[in-house]
Amino acid sequence: MMNRPIHQRLKALLLAGALVVGAAGGLASTEASAWSLEEAAKPYAGTEVRGICDGYSPCLAYTEMAKKFEELTGIKVALEVADLEAVWRQVLADQLTGGQYYDIFPAANNQTVAFAAPGFTSDLNQFMNDPALRDPAVKVEDFVQAHFEISGHYNDELVSVPYHYLPPYAAYRTSLANDPTEQANFEAAYGYAMPLPPTTWEEFRDLAEFFTREKGETLAGQTLETGFYGTIAAFKRHLTVYYDFERILLAMGGEYVDADLNVAIDRDDTAVRALQLMLDLRQFAPPGHTEATWDTEYSEMCSGNVFMIFTWGDTTPYLEIPGDCPASAGDMTYFAHPGNHVTAAYGQSWMIPKSAQNKEAAWLFVQWLLTKEIQNECLPLGCLAVRSDVLADPRWEDEAWENRQREAIHIWLDENGLLYELPNTPNWFVWQDIIIEELSAAGADQKDAATAIADIASRMREAVE
Repeated sequence: MMNRPIHQRLKALLLAGALVVGAAGGLASTEASAWSLEEAAKPYAGTEVRGICDGYSPCLAYTEMAKKFEELTGIKVALEVADLEAVWRQVLADQLTGGQYYDIFPAANNQTVAFAAPGFTSDLNQFMNDPALRDPAVKVEDFVQAHFEISGHYNDELVSVPYHYLPPYAAYRTSLANDPTEQANFEAAYGYAMPLPPTTWEEFRDLAEFFTREKGETLAGQTLETGFYGTIAAFKRHLTVYYDFERILLAMGGEYVDADLNVAIDRDDTAVRALQLMLDLRQFAPPGHTEATWDTEYSEMCSGNVFMIFTWGDTTPYLEIPGDCPASAGDMTYFAHPGNHVTAAYGQSWMIPKSAQNKEAAWLFVQWLLTKEIQNECLPLGCLAVRSDVLADPRWEDEAWENRQREAIHIWLDENGLLYELPNTPNWFVWQDIIIEELSAAGADQKDAATAIADIASRMREAVE
């Protein structure tokens, strides 16, 4: 989770940007003219919706949007900020103990069934089918479907609607890659032109190796006062290692489980090769890889200590803040993962617990955030668009929009059928912990790649027997 001073600076900058970019916001569909949020909210004015969300830019943006929602409806929305894993565990603990604290929360879309299967979530069809609560301008077919299809339904219930659409990708420092001397030296060393961006994992590794330098060496004509690194190898026992390994696994053609939920990670040697590559990247990364997470990936790039990282759309706005990240702001090239370019159709999804005290008010807030008008207004504040029509708005192609590369990647992955839909099952809470533990052990040299993958596969199967 980002620290609060960074959140505060991001908030100020993005709010300023919203005045420029958001001024072109589209009008709500005329189809909704017969329905009014203000009228729908009158019975719930004065209530408070309690929520919790992951402490990155969308959560910050929704906190800002909540103020406008309260002005319109009289309904207060209080969002607590926490680390992503802490969000899930806190909500799950509340459901198991009867804490009944939250009215809304976002779950990663492959985790929604873990909440729905035990009956912890409300069926949102009750609101979608209620003319008093349903805004006809919000249609599920407008959502990015690869994301929504993973998480939206369980059995015959609508258990979630999108919070953000967040397929992972990678990034490198543009100025370093474009330096003529660096390009010439790369070709002399590897026998081929510097790949920009890398399209194979071998090229990715070569770039990471090439840009790793010791103190006193030169980089783009400058003598280094400290070491410089090609990439980050994140092996802490944390969600990061799960997602970073999956990036490589999917883009090499592998997967954790197949569409029928059969464990598939050990069907061939793809997972071993993926993990070995990830282990090899440690030699081109800063020390302390057993403690590194996605916060490390962000902070090292922000500080100018690394050439290339794995990243996410909710980190991109932070990397583009000149005052906080002068090394990366305006100097980033974002690209789809090498290999087959397949990446997970990840994102998070709003859920309303069955125990929520203010379900109708919570629904009105979430539904309001999903309208085209509000999605367009919220994007410059740090949101990530979940509607295909909002992503496709030509304003996000403007040179003035610092996150235009992100939106272009999100659209390209969707339009080219490169979004992998991870099979959703309640087993993921258990499986994820197993995978994280074993990958972290490999990163700490407690196991080799082949042993770690074999142990992951056997433990995943044992967990569901």
